[in-house]
Amino acid sequence: MRNGFVITSIILVLALAAIIILYPFLWWLALILLPILFLGLIDYFQKSNNIRRTYPLLGRITNILEKQRHVVQETVLLNRTEGKPFNWIQKEIVYKRAEDAAKNQPFGTQIPYDEVGREWFTHSTYPAKEIKDDFRVTIGSSKCSRPYSASILNLAGMSYGSISKNATLAFNGGAKIAGFAQNTGEGGFTPYHKKYGADIIFQFGTGYFGCRTEDGNFDTKKFKEIATEEVVKMIEIKISQGAKPGFGAILPAKKNTADIAKYRDVEQGTEILSPPHHAAFGNDEEMLSFIQELRELSVGKPIGIKLCIGQKDEFENMISSFSRIGNYPDFIAIDGAEGGSGAAHMESLHWAGTPIVEAVHFADKVLRKHKLREEIKIMAAGKVISAFEIYRMLALGADACYSARGMMFALGCVQSLKCNLDTCPTGITTMNPTRVASLVVDDKKTKVANYHKNTIKAFAELLRSMGLKDRTDIDKKYILKKVRENQTLTYDEIYVDNQ
Repeated sequence: MRNGFVITSIILVLALAAIIILYPFLWWLALILLPILFLGLIDYFQKSNNIRRTYPLLGRITNILEKQRHVVQETVLLNRTEGKPFNWIQKEIVYKRAEDAAKNQPFGTQIPYDEVGREWFTHSTYPAKEIKDDFRVTIGSSKCSRPYSASILNLAGMSYGSISKNATLAFNGGAKIAGFAQNTGEGGFTPYHKKYGADIIFQFGTGYFGCRTEDGNFDTKKFKEIATEEVVKMIEIKISQGAKPGFGAILPAKKNTADIAKYRDVEQGTEILSPPHHAAFGNDEEMLSFIQELRELSVGKPIGIKLCIGQKDEFENMISSFSRIGNYPDFIAIDGAEGGSGAAHMESLHWAGTPIVEAVHFADKVLRKHKLREEIKIMAAGKVISAFEIYRMLALGADACYSARGMMFALGCVQSLKCNLDTCPTGITTMNPTRVASLVVDDKKTKVANYHKNTIKAFAELLRSMGLKDRTDIDKKYILKKVRENQTLTYDEIYVDNQ
């Protein structure tokens, strides 16, 4: 094929020359054929791509298909249960609830019940007649003077910069309408987080964006200015993230625009590193001192930590330190290993961290062991989309949930997997002004609010079908999982509290 391309090219050039000499009015053929031949010659002589070098021109088709593989799969080839990380059934739940559209489906489930790993909940012969629950939880230990009443479903941390201005605004508007909290992510606190007046959880990580000194350390003055904002209801210290626990992160120079640099306290157009570790503390005792400092700077607002559980003995030692010292955060946000990110290290994305189901159960068990469960609330994040997944998290010990990708689907995300390329087609994870403009804030804020409202309503209906009157009746025994081809166990048989 490689040598044949040279021979074919020579023949075509000679034939084209002859045609133009005999029929001058066909000169325009050269405008079509010569650029194509030129591309072929580039493929022939380049050394980086084997396929294009062996099959000039034709190899480009393979490259195009490879780059668009996911789009072709999602739109043409995959059935309703095969998409990853989320299948069409999961996405459709969000899309319909965001549109406030029909909430039912015909003809039966397409998720097989005979597959190992399949889960379901058990309904009651006598469903509850009514649910008496506002589905809010008070977060704030005895160390906290200004506790916050949070929804059981909130927006997980997504930084301005990882998501666009319009996406941030739409989330803020939707959170205000539906009455849930918007987590800023670690990219700083911006006017877009204040626009509609939604409750805000201010998160910062190892880069201390928004509250950092020129050399990248924590700045108490800048932090206090943010923490005492009326809309800021809680503070979250990000220690690690589910998609990349124990790894740092890099903000590429091309994404570090003037606006982003302004709110992150960094120099525009430079590559910015978030290290894997905090400069403000390096052990449990130092972390508790830092938390106490934040409590005072924020005038008593709830202070929490976010982490993905890795080495379990370290987590237990940390909780033991809280109990021994007599000080602790007001909440712990547990991020599952299946959590998402716009970009992550390959090894950390696929193989690091504890999955959310196991992590929440473990955290709850350790807190109970050290008699801190009533003081420290647990927030859970990791592929929470539906009311069933909220129930599962609460049954395992969580008090409230975060959702990131579910909320992104409500904005119109199509799972194109281009979050790290600045080419998101829906305007959610790109800084491209044209694409960002396609995300209409007034429309999307309503869809975000609808998704939250209808998911909470579905959660109430789920409880009622199980014969439960409120969240205090939630129990692991009502969830079953097929663990082998011929064996099904309840969650309280799988996740035992006294082991």
